[in-house]
Amino acid sequence: MARTLTVALCLAAVLAAASARAAEDLQRWVERALAPSAADYHGTVVLQIGDKMQTLRVTHLLADGKPLEWVEVLEGAPRETIRIGDEVRCFLPEDRVVLIDRAAGAAGLSYHPVGSVGRIESSYRLESLGMDRVAGREVLGVRFVPRDALRFGQDWWIDRESAVVLKRVVWEETPARALETQTFSDFHLGAATQTAVVRQKFSSRSEWRHVDLRGKSVGASETGWEFGALPSGFQLEGILQRRGPSGKTVTQWLIGDGLVTVSVFFEPWEGTETSEQVERFGATTVVRRQDPGALRTAMGEVPSATLQALLAAMTRKGGS
Repeated sequence: MARTLTVALCLAAVLAAASARAAEDLQRWVERALAPSAADYHGTVVLQIGDKMQTLRVTHLLADGKPLEWVEVLEGAPRETIRIGDEVRCFLPEDRVVLIDRAAGAAGLSYHPVGSVGRIESSYRLESLGMDRVAGREVLGVRFVPRDALRFGQDWWIDRESAVVLKRVVWEETPARALETQTFSDFHLGAATQTAVVRQKFSSRSEWRHVDLRGKSVGASETGWEFGALPSGFQLEGILQRRGPSGKTVTQWLIGDGLVTVSVFFEPWEGTETSEQVERFGATTVVRRQDPGALRTAMGEVPSATLQALLAAMTRKGGS
């Protein structure tokens, strides 16, 4: 009996050690994927939202330590987005307009959340989906299982050689379904073009109308608003202010859980009605709330209940 118990304890210890090593390996894969990619690559990405699909051509380069990313929409109205470092420019040829913004959170096609494995694991459980192939390349699948109903789940397929996320699926558990899928249909390491070409495109179209959306970083005390207790796992990551289309100042709070970043916008409003609207575009939910003097909008890849909790936690300073 004692010998049987000893063997069982030893076997349990071996299995526990193997499980711990597997968890550490999974964490290292995710850490590599979270880090900004040092690889040059290019390929074609298929974005599927419900029954709608869009194809994009992606070029990613690294020059002087800064990421350069060039994304071209291949169907419908022509559109190009170029990111160099922390600045993003979106070119709209039909309107002859260039939108200038700053990169924040997961801007661009290279998915780099503002977080760490430790922070992510406080809100998600990591599970291995095993080895597979995407765009003809060997990948490891990692599932991020939400620990509560405040967030959606995600599946990543990480390229074994470059650690680029070649496929990402955002899903919900109830009902069980994929909300949005982003997949490289072809992927190639190495530059398809030179950095000089991307830089030249970035600074071209000087005769077009340029709309600067970058705004400025501000402190919480400058906004006139404050948040009470944020939903579990979420933290304030930054606050920006910019001039909105109406000419009024728009304040944007960036709030994330390490894997997703949610934006909450405030704009002064002269109306007196109270209303709320909820919309869903694939994985992105938008909640718009009107109150006397205030128009607030929360949006991000989270359930509507999370956005509503954020808006409920938002109050004017001094209760005014």
